[in-house]
Amino acid sequence: MMKPIQHAHLVGIGGINMSGLAKLLVRAGIHVSGSDTTASLLTKELLRKGIKVQIGHKAEHLPPETDLVIYSSAVPEQNFERAEARRRNIDQKNNFQFLGEWTREHRTLVVCGTHGKSTTTALLGLMLIQAGKDPTVVVGSRVPSFPEGNVRFGQSDLFVIEGDEYEKHFLEFYPNAVILNNIELDHTDIFSDVAAMSETFRQFLHQVKDGGLVVANADDPRVGTLIGEERSRLESRGVKIKTFGFGSHADVQIIDHVIRPGEQTFAWRDELGLVTRLSLPIPGRMNVMNAAGAMALATSLGVTLDVIRPVLASFRGIWRRFEKVVEESGITVISDYAHHPTAVAATLEAAKQWYPGRRIVLCFQPHHRNRTKQLFVDFISAFDKADAAIFAEVYDVTGREQKEDEAVSSRDLLEAVVRHDTDRGITRPLEYAANPGDALSALHRLRQSGDVIIVMGAGDIFEIATEVIKG
Repeated sequence: MMKPIQHAHLVGIGGINMSGLAKLLVRAGIHVSGSDTTASLLTKELLRKGIKVQIGHKAEHLPPETDLVIYSSAVPEQNFERAEARRRNIDQKNNFQFLGEWTREHRTLVVCGTHGKSTTTALLGLMLIQAGKDPTVVVGSRVPSFPEGNVRFGQSDLFVIEGDEYEKHFLEFYPNAVILNNIELDHTDIFSDVAAMSETFRQFLHQVKDGGLVVANADDPRVGTLIGEERSRLESRGVKIKTFGFGSHADVQIIDHVIRPGEQTFAWRDELGLVTRLSLPIPGRMNVMNAAGAMALATSLGVTLDVIRPVLASFRGIWRRFEKVVEESGITVISDYAHHPTAVAATLEAAKQWYPGRRIVLCFQPHHRNRTKQLFVDFISAFDKADAAIFAEVYDVTGREQKEDEAVSSRDLLEAVVRHDTDRGITRPLEYAANPGDALSALHRLRQSGDVIIVMGAGDIFEIATEVIKG
């Protein structure tokens, strides 16, 4: 049982998950304070809610009444506030350790996988809300219809959580149901190879409660292999497996997928063979898969397609996931979180389909030098669908960069893409930018009426998106 908490201090409170956790704690009547290295939209939001947020990390920032320190995984052990907590024998937990304990006695539904977690979590939450199941939802983005953005407070015992595989965080949960979207190598500073990642997902499946449910992407070969290897073990514990996808072997299948400018529709064939046509006003085959995963779990919980249909039809996406931030002077500006080669390529493909005939201008900021190095070869062709591209310097992730990766630069990526274009006989505008400010200046030079400009990356590059039309 978790000890009663009167005052929690959150180190790294400005992170998307940490700020959501702060809101949950305040909602529960717990006093909250926190700190972060820099001010941000999220820290300013918490300040407006009356939470004391200090910028910078100092021992004196830890209030005397603190009885629990919750820290982001980006915060090192030698952090001044964590060191002060050790000196004062104050309990410390990372954010997912705490959330795992907090939700242990609840019914938890966890969305995991390399790609699509945030959108799938948001869609699942919205479907359950529409069905009157009143869940609490914790998502690693901001959902426009959630008053609190990255968290939604419910009164039932149902928690919908975006599960993070970084540092194996999702292993803190023992869920009643899981959506497993896909498995692809990422977080290369944590996982030596994709086999190591798959083993972590295997362990997570073992933690699904007896009588629970695993909803799995039938189109992903690694997910298929893992489910095949674990099926008998899961079913022996009464865990049901339900697969979804475009493939005919899926238990629930997506068929007749049609993409038109600004609209996509698809048909859903359920386990009984009944077909229902649905529309989704956001682009990309990947988002159809995200919707299908959410639908597969929601329908297993008794949500009807009559409830789901308007949820999908009105869904306009979430923060930094193909988010239209500006449309002016014939230019559309999109902010997107993609930072993995597969996600980059899928997003550019979706843009080409959604905005046919328009020039796609990409401003990309790689996230984490080690990831850039380890996935470098895959990145080179990921930008093929862009008509012009600016490569902003790699975003350094606090606490995760390693000395041997210091030389990795977006200049290397630019040079490799130039060589790749030469090999395929392509010429297009390609530039390097040392920082987001330089990237913005380059966008001002390159932009033309009719452009679709995508500002992409998981770092701070999104901050320039609203400035692209200005100047």
